[in-house]
Amino acid sequence: MRGTTPIRALAATATVSALLLAGCSGDDPEVEDETTTSPTTSDADATSAPPDTETATETAIPDDSEATTEAPGPITSADGAFELTLPEGWLDVSSQVEQQVEVAIRDDEMTDDFYTNLVVASEDPISDLEESIEVAAAQVAGSDGEFEMLDPIEIAGEEALGFLLTRTTSGVEVAQTQWWVEHGDRLYVATFSNAQSQQDANTSLMEDLLASWTWTD
Repeated sequence: MRGTTPIRALAATATVSALLLAGCSGDDPEVEDETTTSPTTSDADATSAPPDTETATETAIPDDSEATTEAPGPITSADGAFELTLPEGWLDVSSQVEQQVEVAIRDDEMTDDFYTNLVVASEDPISDLEESIEVAAAQVAGSDGEFEMLDPIEIAGEEALGFLLTRTTSGVEVAQTQWWVEHGDRLYVATFSNAQSQQDANTSLMEDLLASWTWTD
């Protein structure tokens, strides 16, 4: 059944992506994850939460030495629906994230005070997908950020709609590209985040990651 409200997935991926980068500024960064059923979901770093936000919890990311594992080969999403191949030098940091996500991976080294990362979450499909994506992009970008809608692409044979937004988080200028793709009875939201200065250099890296995406069913 298709709903008309997105999506905890947007908040999860945008927030967690920003928080994985926050590891650059301290040993035990705090994660502020927001869960919402509002179509105007916002990230805590960009806008204030809408009135119907259900929960907002704050947790600490475990120390990398205990929580991360190096995974040079394919990794499988938490729901078992797809696999991704990690680039060399990337880590599977899904165990750091208390918010429910399918995949959370990042580069082992910072570039311009930022860990380049990819976070994928999932949600029930929605009927007004294209309109909801644009509304969500505006909300996450906030008053200080900017966004642009992107031409559709394919992820493992399925059409994906997306946007690129730029904003400042924890004092770092960040670019986040988010793709929304439906498969079966789920809507997957993939957020690729990097320092804004690295956006052009990392385009091929993002494309390679998405090209490695395969459905397991």
